[in-house]
Amino acid sequence: MYKALKPLVLVLGLSALAACSNQTTYSPFLEAEPAPGEALTRAPRTLRLFFNALPDVEQSSLRLIGAGGEHQLRGLHTMAADDLMIEIMDAVTPGTYTVEWSTVVADDPTQYSGSYEFTFSE
Repeated sequence: MYKALKPLVLVLGLSALAACSNQTTYSPFLEAEPAPGEALTRAPRTLRLFFNALPDVEQSSLRLIGAGGEHQLRGLHTMAADDLMIEIMDAVTPGTYTVEWSTVVADDPTQYSGSYEFTFSE
């Protein structure tokens, strides 16, 4: 009897693993300025990320990383439009940039995070 159950347990276990791997990860991130993949010809002065609910500024962070390393940012805040906004303090020079973000939105205690890239060329 146990010999007959082993293949069934194996098939059920593999099916459960396959179902888990096909699920997409939820993210409250909707869009940004500069946009993911955008090719800019004018240096950005701010980063603004939009979410599907109001982010908690106290539990949020934004980072901007370019070829020269991490840029100094100042004044993380929300404009009450389900967004996070911050000023870029350093000069943005031509190259590829990565924006890394982390936030908690609305009443959801989950800490969400992600990243995207944009480019700037004069």
